[in-house]
Amino acid sequence: SGHRQEKEYIMRVSVISLVLLVASAPATTAFSPSKITRASFSTSKRSSLSPPFISSKLWSAGSSDDRNIQDADDFDDEEECLPWGHELWQVERIDRISDWTGNQKTFPNPLSLKENVPKSWFVDKDAAIAAKVQVDAHETEADHELGLRSEAFSAAGPRLEIAHDTTKSKAAIVTCGGLCPGLNTVVREVVMCLSRQYGVSEVYGVPAGYRGFKEPDNWRKLDERIVSNLHNVGGSILGSSRGGHDTNAIVDSLVENDINLLFVVGGDGTVRGAAKIAEEVKRRGLSISVATVPKTIDNDVPLLDRTFGFETAVEAAREAINVANVEAEGFPFGLGVVKVMGRNSGFIAMHSTLGSRVVDLCLVPEVNFNFDGPGGITEHLYERLLSHGKAVVVVAEGAGQDLIAAATANGLEEKKDASGNVLLEDVGPWLCRELKQRLDVKLDSVAGTPLNAQGDKVTLKYVDPSYMVRGVPPNTADNVYCTQLAHNAVHGAMAGMSSFLVGSVNARECYVPIKLVVNKRNVIDTAHQSLWEYVVFDTAQPSFSVDSDDRNEADVLISASGGVILASDDE
Repeated sequence: SGHRQEKEYIMRVSVISLVLLVASAPATTAFSPSKITRASFSTSKRSSLSPPFISSKLWSAGSSDDRNIQDADDFDDEEECLPWGHELWQVERIDRISDWTGNQKTFPNPLSLKENVPKSWFVDKDAAIAAKVQVDAHETEADHELGLRSEAFSAAGPRLEIAHDTTKSKAAIVTCGGLCPGLNTVVREVVMCLSRQYGVSEVYGVPAGYRGFKEPDNWRKLDERIVSNLHNVGGSILGSSRGGHDTNAIVDSLVENDINLLFVVGGDGTVRGAAKIAEEVKRRGLSISVATVPKTIDNDVPLLDRTFGFETAVEAAREAINVANVEAEGFPFGLGVVKVMGRNSGFIAMHSTLGSRVVDLCLVPEVNFNFDGPGGITEHLYERLLSHGKAVVVVAEGAGQDLIAAATANGLEEKKDASGNVLLEDVGPWLCRELKQRLDVKLDSVAGTPLNAQGDKVTLKYVDPSYMVRGVPPNTADNVYCTQLAHNAVHGAMAGMSSFLVGSVNARECYVPIKLVVNKRNVIDTAHQSLWEYVVFDTAQPSFSVDSDDRNEADVLISASGGVILASDDE
C-alpha cells in the first residue's frame, strides 16, 4: 500500500511539472509538445485543394490521458494551453452515409471477431497521412499552417466498427473506360475481401461499363471460384465501354436490386461519373457507399503516387524500346522511334526512358519542342547519329499536337470520344516523316566525307506498342498494389464512407475525396527538382523551355512518380 501511494505521488508531481513546462513553452518551439502529442483538424484556413467543408475534429494523436490532464487543469485563458490544444492538421473529410441518413448505428467488424487478429491491425478513425513529407528543418508552428504543409488524408484500412450489416449487404463492381493491366486483379480482390473478411456472398459484376446498369438481368454473380485465377489474366472479365452514363438510371438500378456497396473502377471520366452517382445517392438519402479505384496506365490521377497498371505498362514500353534500339544498331544511321501511350501526361515515356538507358530523345505532352534551329531536336539527333551511329526516340501520344495542328492547318473542329477525351492526331507516323526528311538532308550534306563515306540516309524503324501495354496481365508489383487498393476500397465502403477513391500518397494507403481529383490531372513536374531533370541529363537532349512555377514551395505537391497537379480547363 505504501509503495502504491509513493508511485501515485510521483506520477502527480510529474504531471504537474509537465503541464507547467508546456504552459510556459514558447509557441514557436521547434519540437513543441503540440507537435508530438496532439494534432487535430483545423478550420482556421483552407488549402487550395478543396472548398470549405463542415468543421470537425478529425485528428487527435494525443492519448485519453493527455486530454484528462488538460481538462483537469483549470486554465482561465484558453491560449495558455495553446501547445496542447492548437489544431495542426487539416484532414480532408470523406463523406459518410450517416451524414444524410442520420443512422449512426454501427456493427462490430467481423475481422475483429476472428481468432488471433490483433487490434493493431485496425486503423484508428483519426489516423491520417500527411500530403507533404518534405519539410523545412527550421519550420515553426506558424510555418506549418502555410499552404499545404498541414494537409492530410484519412488513412486507409479496416475499422473496428462498420456501418453496413454484412448479413444484408449486396455489392456491385463495374469497370469502365480503356483496358489496363490489373483490372481483373481488382475485381478478384474486391470479391475475395468481401467474401473472406466480411462474409458478403452476394457480389455482382456489371458488364460493359456504366451502360450495364440498365440490364440487371445480365449482371454476373461473382464468387471465389469464378475469380480465383483472374490475377493472371489481362483485360477485364466484366468487359468495359466508354460513355453510357445515366446517373438516375444507375441509382434506380442500385435501389431496385438492393445494392448498398458499389465499387467503380476507371479513369478520369469514370471518376466523374462515380461522383455524380454518389451525389445522387446523397440527395436521395440512401444507405449506399460509392467507392472508386482509379485506373489509368497514363498515371494522370492527381495526388496519388501512382495508379495501378502503370508499372506493367512501363515494363512493356521498355521492351519495345529495347527492340527499337536493337533495330537501330543494326543499320547505318539507324533511327528507332517508339510511340507510347500518354494523352496528357507523359509518365510512361519518362519512366520507360529512364528504365531503358538507351534513349536519346524523350518527347512528352508537358514540354513543347521544335524541330529546327538552335536547341531543336533535328540538330540533336543528327549529332547523336554522327557520334553513336544510331539514335532512339520515345514519344508520348499527346506530344507535338500543337505542331501537327500548325502544320496541317485543317481547321477541323475538335473531336472527342464517348468519354469526353479529345481525339488526338497520330504523332508517331507524322514525327517519323518529319525527322527522316530533315535528317536525310543533313546526312546528304556530308555524303562522301568521313562523316558519311557511303552516302547513307537514315534507316528508320517505327515501333507502336500502344495496345500491347494495355492488354497484358499485371506484373508482380501491380498485382500487389491492386490487392491493396481493392481491399482498402472494401474497408472504406464497409465503414460507411462514400464518394472517395483509394490510393497511395507518400507510400501509404489513404482515402481521398473524389471532389479533389475531378477536373484535375497529374502531369510531369518540369518546374521543380524532379524526374524530368534526370531525363534531360540522361538523354543529353535540349532542355526545352518550360513554364516556371512561382508558387511558394508550401503550395506545391509533387508525387512520388514525379508529377504535379494541374487543373483542367473546365474546372
